[in-house]
Amino acid sequence: MSRHVFFCPELAQDSRQLELASNEAHHLATVLRLRKGDEIVLMNGNGLTADAILENVEKWHVNCQVQSVSEHRRPVPMRLYIAPPRNKNMELVIRCATELGVSRITPVLCEYGVSRPDSDKEGWRQTAIVACKQSRNPYLPQMDAPLPFADALANCHETSFLGAVPASGASTRGEVTMTPEGFALWVGPEGGFSEAETRALLEAGAVPVTVGPCILRVETAVPALLGAIYAAYLPH
Repeated sequence: MSRHVFFCPELAQDSRQLELASNEAHHLATVLRLRKGDEIVLMNGNGLTADAILENVEKWHVNCQVQSVSEHRRPVPMRLYIAPPRNKNMELVIRCATELGVSRITPVLCEYGVSRPDSDKEGWRQTAIVACKQSRNPYLPQMDAPLPFADALANCHETSFLGAVPASGASTRGEVTMTPEGFALWVGPEGGFSEAETRALLEAGAVPVTVGPCILRVETAVPALLGAIYAAYLPH
């Protein structure tokens, strides 16, 4: 049976004794019902994981002894520029993107966007933490505040891909040079990017990509397009 994973941002290379945050402790003690002496895995969201043994287990307080710490290689940076869909669909996008190793998520306010989220999205971060734990991705993605489309494009320095409609004839074939900042995927709202936004992305060098003949919902398009880009361009 695989050991349970817990988020512990205080984990460092020289950690020996650690206390879990109250929400993680409550889940460990009350939901999972782990006990003193059980082995767990810790992650700090910044590339470190650790094997640890539980020493003290109470409802809201859990202490553990760190046995060994491992540092994981940082993957090729992948940034997701996403016009946020409504409510739970954005959480689904974040979960899928985190499981697939996206390093940064930037919500973009587009002309046809239906959601105008504010910058206080602690729930999004918690969704990403849960996805990191489930997938054992040791890197928690950076979560940006929403940006207007023009500002997001002006600050984009990655090699960009544009999620395109099937009629565009786009594909993930051809030579693409990755910048030092890595790759980026732009996915528009349910109504798609406006003509002006699409033109601006293409003029900035974004490569249009599509998967299959069907028009996809945003929460479906994100993992499908990321998978296609990873398969075509990222080292395995």
